[in-house]
Amino acid sequence: MKIIRYKKKKGNKYEIIFDKGTYELYDDIIIKYELLLKKELDKRLWDKIIQENNLLNAYYEALKAIDIKIRAEKEIKEILIKKGYQEKEINYALLRLNKEGYLNHQVYIEAFIHDSINLKMIGDIKIKQDLLSLGFDSLEIDKYLDKIDDNIYREMIQKYVDKKLKANRKSEKEFKIKTLNELINKGFRKEDIGEVLDKIEIKNNEDEIKRIVEKLYKKYIGKYDIKTTQYKIKTYLYSKGYTDIDVDSYIKKAS
Repeated sequence: MKIIRYKKKKGNKYEIIFDKGTYELYDDIIIKYELLLKKELDKRLWDKIIQENNLLNAYYEALKAIDIKIRAEKEIKEILIKKGYQEKEINYALLRLNKEGYLNHQVYIEAFIHDSINLKMIGDIKIKQDLLSLGFDSLEIDKYLDKIDDNIYREMIQKYVDKKLKANRKSEKEFKIKTLNELINKGFRKEDIGEVLDKIEIKNNEDEIKRIVEKLYKKYIGKYDIKTTQYKIKTYLYSKGYTDIDVDSYIKKAS
């Protein structure tokens, strides 16, 4: 292959113009094989250069991913696989990143925990599940989670509950069940959630009860007699946690 000329590109690449086309190489390769001094390359050397250049492609692609945000080794591997890199190229990139200190487990896990707590309002159970899915070891994760004061999670739960209470129209029973399930899904411990919810007392929302009764009355009265309609409305309200209320008075107003 006859080399016609070289053209410096942006960053750390050169464009090599051959008699049969063009190709971009990293300056690491250019320097290593003293290509600026050569006028021609045989096929064996060219194949070797291409292989090494592909390794660097994977490495710099991984660096680009890290530059966007901090990532775990598993995340980088998945990115490179999607980009079509071969196993040898991916292993080279990961090995070099580890050697150069880009894949620091402590930095990643601590940053992940910090963001999960402060930005995503996630509890320790889900934080651990998420980190396990990224390939980190359980004991390694616990080492950093154990540094977090349990009161922080309780404060997060309290903050979440207070926010929900401001817009709540549900009964105490329904509110607590729904909020409990939401917080469990966010990774908080059931006992911590219960500790906060047990202190809450919610008065029946008169407007909400009236709205429900009117809606159900219109739904049932055309199908059933008044007694059956009353029974179905009462049953529904009780199932939603509305107890110790004069249901009949609401039904009379609806009728």
